[in-house]
Amino acid sequence: MLKSILVTAFRNIFRNRTFSLINLIGLSVSMSVGLLILMVIREQFTFDNFHRDADRIYRVNTRALRAEGGTESYASTPYPLGGVLRDEFTFSEQIASINWYLNADAEYGNVNIPIRGLFVDPSFLEIFNFPFERGNPTKALAAPNNIVLTESAAEKIFGQRDPLGQMISIGGYGEFQVSGVLKQLVGKTHFDFEVLVSTSAMPLLEKNGALSPTIDNWNNYYGSFVYFKLKEGRQTKEVEEALAGISKKYYANLKMETRDKGYEFFLLRLDELTPGPILSNQMGKGMPFLLVVFMGVLVGLIMIMACFNYTNLMIAKSLSRAREIGIRKVIGAQRFQVFFQFVGEAVLFALIALVFSYLQLQVLKPAFLQLNIAREFSANLQEDLILYVYFILFAVGVGLIAGLLPAGYLSAFRPASVLKEVGNLKVYSRLTLRKSLIVTQFALSLTFIIFVLVIYKQVDYMLGKDYGFNDKNILNIRLQGMEFNKLANEMRSVPGVVSVGGVSHKLGTWEDRNSDYKRNAEDKPFVMRDFLVDDNYIDNLQLAFVAGKNFDPTTESSRESHVILNEKALLSFGFSDPVTALGKTIVADESLLLTVVGVVKDFHFRPMNYEIGPLALRYSANGLAVLSMRIAPGQKESVVAFLEPTWKKLDAVHQLDWKMMSDEIDDAYTDSGFLDVLKIVGYVSFLAVSLACLGMLGMAMYSTQTRIKEIGVRKVMGASSEEIVYLLSRSFLTLIGIAILLGAPLGYFLGDTFLQTYAYRIEISPWLILFGILSVVGLGVISIGSQTWKAAASNPVKSLRYE
Repeated sequence: MLKSILVTAFRNIFRNRTFSLINLIGLSVSMSVGLLILMVIREQFTFDNFHRDADRIYRVNTRALRAEGGTESYASTPYPLGGVLRDEFTFSEQIASINWYLNADAEYGNVNIPIRGLFVDPSFLEIFNFPFERGNPTKALAAPNNIVLTESAAEKIFGQRDPLGQMISIGGYGEFQVSGVLKQLVGKTHFDFEVLVSTSAMPLLEKNGALSPTIDNWNNYYGSFVYFKLKEGRQTKEVEEALAGISKKYYANLKMETRDKGYEFFLLRLDELTPGPILSNQMGKGMPFLLVVFMGVLVGLIMIMACFNYTNLMIAKSLSRAREIGIRKVIGAQRFQVFFQFVGEAVLFALIALVFSYLQLQVLKPAFLQLNIAREFSANLQEDLILYVYFILFAVGVGLIAGLLPAGYLSAFRPASVLKEVGNLKVYSRLTLRKSLIVTQFALSLTFIIFVLVIYKQVDYMLGKDYGFNDKNILNIRLQGMEFNKLANEMRSVPGVVSVGGVSHKLGTWEDRNSDYKRNAEDKPFVMRDFLVDDNYIDNLQLAFVAGKNFDPTTESSRESHVILNEKALLSFGFSDPVTALGKTIVADESLLLTVVGVVKDFHFRPMNYEIGPLALRYSANGLAVLSMRIAPGQKESVVAFLEPTWKKLDAVHQLDWKMMSDEIDDAYTDSGFLDVLKIVGYVSFLAVSLACLGMLGMAMYSTQTRIKEIGVRKVMGASSEEIVYLLSRSFLTLIGIAILLGAPLGYFLGDTFLQTYAYRIEISPWLILFGILSVVGLGVISIGSQTWKAAASNPVKSLRYE
């Protein structure tokens, strides 16, 4: 039977070359995208799969309950939680507390490089099975001054020299002795580090001021993590009850952050972390589960549309194979044999398409790896034997899905009917399954087109929106620990530099900072965003004052005393108007008194996702992390040419990190994956429309071929070519019309739902919907018209000639 399926399948492929080519293009292009997304999704499920007993390893996470309602979940926890779980409960084999504030410069001899590190309990190396290249994992973190390096960090610091026993200096933290080197990982992990230092070093570092208060700080749930291995036979319910009791006990009489009213702790198993829920303070570069689902839905839609094409064409060709089916049944073939014949053909065809789709995949991979989303989640898309097995199973699955419907339809033909009169088969009557599939394809295509147009318009709106300040010709430099005046003094004398200012974090991006504020000492505090700036920064941005003036550096001291507010902040403090606020005192950070010296017009200091909120600009000479230069038009190249050697002279360790402010604001949307979503959905839309048009083209080709004699008779009887075209196209245009009625509302709904996530957004205009409709109609008409006009213009003599 297998031989019969293969022979018949190949014979039909070569006999119907045009239809086979249409199907091959549709399936292979769709499958190439499917294979790419399959690689991405499969890679996300390989994180941390090399650890033993992964099903018993858990991370404790924090859910902050906001005072104004709502919650925010964090992957991090307060550092002392680990000690309480270790000392007061017995359900765990091992507990490891981790702190991620070990990011500094490593120095050895003439080598000085920035490194990423973690403070970890020695038990970390027992819970997690990171393989060692050198050293003993049971003793590697036994002493406070021990440090373990990754293989890549050891090579960067020591080159080919044996690092064991060597002393290195970690900027601000002291001297450490190398006690171990980890092997290069074969798999992926959600942990992100280059060096490990024992948490036993933290008490002294905290005492000396090198580390902010952490060890006993229950309010700091931002920089520490707790992992544990559950004992065999113990239940997570016991752990959850313990965590609930800990929250009640240790926060009962503790003053919390102003924005919080309480905290809850919850568990995630190691294999639930990547892909996992979207949490703040995640370590590593794993993809959220929601994004995995989104990509899975995309590939599902693509493959369904490709299968629709195959199903449509196979059912449309049923008339040409009806007698074949009838003869097979007359000579003894059972329905299940005919059924498996057509399913087998579909699977074989999908396997052939797999070969071409794999070749296309090699083109898609480099393009995908250039996307920010690939860099954000460290995608490398490695291929291996198991992946190829997945590819084959994927192709077989596609073939089965594509072949089941036509196989069921064709195998049901009765031999007496098809051998007596093929024309009795009502393949084209009413709104059949075939027509329903065409409608679905075009409805989905229109939905995608409208959705992409909405995203594009929203992107264009945000990138072109006036943020309320002048970001042109502003060059920002991240100081990376360098003293602000050290670089500022060098750059002020450079030709082309108009002025030099400083700020604590980059405005208009996702970078954020906030503090507690209140009008009077006895008032309840509230959280408000703020920037630390110098007097030149406000002038650089040309912010508009509605009252008061800029900071005067001659009256400022090392202790903050003045503040500039935006208009929104006036409402928060209860000031009736800008002039009334001038000279008034507000309280920041519990006890710092600040006098309002100015009020600026509201401006967008965060991306357009957020509404403009209250903001404080505070003068500081010590908290500046970004140097901001306004340069003369056309002078960027000469200023950068001077900046690069100047930076190397002042800081030989860190790479110069500069960018134009306007580019930074645009990149905020790129870095968040926003533009990547536009590219991916845009490509899927193009693919969906192409598949729909290919299906329509095949259907039109077959329809005109089966009605060629009718066309000849009509032309002989005097019908014009235009009347013939209308006759042949009418049913297809009706299907497109139905698809528009279904797809346009769905596209509008999805677009409007997407826009609701933005505080400042476009309106979906009727013209946008109309443009999408005209695009679908135009492409559909071209697909249909290319065949119907050809048939209408043919010579009736040839079509009526005796076969």
